[in-house]
Amino acid sequence: MRKHKDTDYLFLSSYLHAREARAGEAGSETDKAAILRDLESLAPDPKIVDFFRVKYDYHNAKVFLKSIAANTDNSRLYSPLGRVTREDLMLAYRDGKTDKLSPTFSQAFLQADEILSRTKDPRLADFLLDKAYVQELKATADATRAKLLIRYAALNADALNLRALVRMLKSGVEPEQLNQVLTDCGTVSLKDVNAAYPDAAATLALYRSTGLASLLPEAERAARGGGFSAFEQGCRSLLANWMDQARFTPFGEDVLIRYLYRLEAKEA
Repeated sequence: MRKHKDTDYLFLSSYLHAREARAGEAGSETDKAAILRDLESLAPDPKIVDFFRVKYDYHNAKVFLKSIAANTDNSRLYSPLGRVTREDLMLAYRDGKTDKLSPTFSQAFLQADEILSRTKDPRLADFLLDKAYVQELKATADATRAKLLIRYAALNADALNLRALVRMLKSGVEPEQLNQVLTDCGTVSLKDVNAAYPDAAATLALYRSTGLASLLPEAERAARGGGFSAFEQGCRSLLANWMDQARFTPFGEDVLIRYLYRLEAKEA
């Protein structure tokens, strides 16, 4: 598939600049879902829109499986921003019909259901879904060949791995479990992580060359028994601010990426 040129986005760029000049169009998640559907039909590469929808599928999978396991109604927690509906998830769960689910998501969803049914431990199911989410996000970014999305996907993978490592260092998890939790989609080699773990200083030092370097003091405090909330909030804030600090062009795929980022951040 050819890489779309910036000039392919001239109409869409003008359209989005005009939308950004109008305020209050995307107040609710239902409004945002409608905008995403419109943009999928207008975008030269709809996978760029998909990139911003992937995480909601995995969020909804967690809500669905925990609701089934606990026999509760968590419908208020579902997001309409994903690519698959609750009905699609029910068909996959009840009848094994997964044609509306991506292959990566389908496999992770069914495996997470099996793990949750067998172990009754939602954390293990969440680990599996988080790992699959990062893998699918990277694959989607790679498919778009959009440099901003590729870099963001790698940073997101590093952040997920670093959060998991801090929790594992803090709780004394055995090294044998590392590869069950960590993803190889980031910039830090899992081979290096396996060699350094469980030495906290050596493990965290691997992230000095990443975009997460500023978070390492909080990460070390958390890994050595301190509070986790400051570090966790730092990760969320860094990821939220990264795209905002990136350089955008006045037209082209970057305009769509910026608009989708701001839509997600409730600023569009």
